Amino acid sequence: MIKKMMCLLVIVFSILSASDQKIGIKTGIGFEFQTIGPLVAAVTNSSSSGASLYLPMQTDKFMIEPNIYYNYESKEVDDESMDEIQEEYDSSLMFNIGLFFINFKSEKIKTYSGIRIGMSTGKGKSINSWMQQEEAEYKAFLFGPTAGVEYFVSDYFSFGGEYTLRVIKGQKDITISGNGQVEDISSTILTPTLMLRFYF
Repeated sequence: MIKKMMCLLVIVFSILSASDQKIGIKTGIGFEFQTIGPLVAAVTNSSSSGASLYLPMQTDKFMIEPNIYYNYESKEVDDESMDEIQEEYDSSLMFNIGLFFINFKSEKIKTYSGIRIGMSTGKGKSINSWMQQEEAEYKAFLFGPTAGVEYFVSDYFSFGGEYTLRVIKGQKDITISGNGQVEDISSTILTPTLMLRFYF
């Protein structure tokens, strides 16, 4: 499902980029400013890497912004009470599309609000000192009202931030020593994001 959505995204973005001068659509590319992830990794003795790519497409009144996010994390947990060391690995891939109204726009400032909807998949594995393994895979639907602001340093570069109240619904398949079970996923997270955008 995510692969099909990404292929559709590439096709739409290519068409809009080729015709943006004719129909008044401004396109660009954006990157998330990574601050929280490395800090958490340093505090919890883990190794974390991730990347987030945004593809804004906007007119004077509306903005569509697909987002692709990937994250990988590994960490070692030393449980002194059980006299064991557990290794954990997690990876996740998320694809969502932001659909926004532009509420205010001046030469330097733009504010917007709307929703982000998409899908997320992930895998995880943990191995303890006795070589017992726990594996998990999940798929989830994402939905979240979003509000953000951009400050334009020039016509081609901006930095800004947004908040998304992300609602997550899905299922997780867990396998422990060959025994499988399914758990429902349901959570609501207030997610802040800082980002840089470059416009063509």
